[in-house]
Amino acid sequence: MNRFLPAVAAALATLLALAGAGHAQNKPKAYIGALSCNVSGSTGFIFGSTKELSCVFLTSTGRTAYYSGAIHKFGIDIGYTKAVHMVWHVYTLGSDRGPGALVGQFGGTQGQVAVGSGVGGNLLYGGHDNEIVLQSAGAEGNAGYNFADGIAEMSLRLR
Repeated sequence: MNRFLPAVAAALATLLALAGAGHAQNKPKAYIGALSCNVSGSTGFIFGSTKELSCVFLTSTGRTAYYSGAIHKFGIDIGYTKAVHMVWHVYTLGSDRGPGALVGQFGGTQGQVAVGSGVGGNLLYGGHDNEIVLQSAGAEGNAGYNFADGIAEMSLRLR
C-alpha cells in the first residue's frame, strides 16, 4: 500500500492544479506553435504508467527549443505501448510566447485505445502561471495494445 502513496499524492496534486486552471478556460487562447515529441513505450500497470519524452518546440515565429521530460498517467492503464511520435498544438492564455515558455509541470485529461495503431487524446494545462495549453494533434507509429483513461501529469525541461 505504501508504494502507491506517491502516485496518489501526484494524482491529487494534478487534480488541484486542474481546479486552479479552471479560470484559464475562460481566457482567450493564442496559438504559439507545435511541440513534437518522441515518446518512449511502456507497460501499463492498471493504475498508471510513465513515459520519457524528447521534444522539439517550433514556435509560430520559426524559433525552436529542445525539451526532455516525462508523462505520468494515472487511472486505468492496461496493456503496452511502443515508442511513438506525438504532436501537440501549443496555445498561450497569457504572454508566454518564447521557446522557454514550456518549462514546468502540466496536468490534464488523457485517453488512449491502441490495437496495433492508436487513437487518443490529451489536453494539458501548465507551464508558467498555468498559461500554456497543450492539445494533442495525433500520434504516428505502431502503438501496441493498450487501453488508458484518466489524468496525466507531464514535466518539461530545456535540454
